[in-house]
Amino acid sequence: MTTMTADERDIMQAHVGYWTGKVAAGNTLVFGTVADPEGGCGIGIIKVADRAEMEALRDADPATRSGIGFSCDIIPLPRLAMAGG
Repeated sequence: MTTMTADERDIMQAHVGYWTGKVAAGNTLVFGTVADPEGGCGIGIIKVADRAEMEALRDADPATRSGIGFSCDIIPLPRLAMAGG
């Protein structure tokens, strides 16, 4: 992440703000960075009704909209065990 340009840093700040807002709204359960030695990335666990809703969230993400190479894989999690749930 130390090699980010000023523009990339601005996009990532908008990206974090976008998903922080989704956490506050209640449909994003968790998101954050992953300590991957191969390069910077993150993960989010999002509660949606269907794939179309997830695609709309992804497509509205400032990082996705930037068009400069940020990507987002959508991988369904059909079963989840969690504390308190």
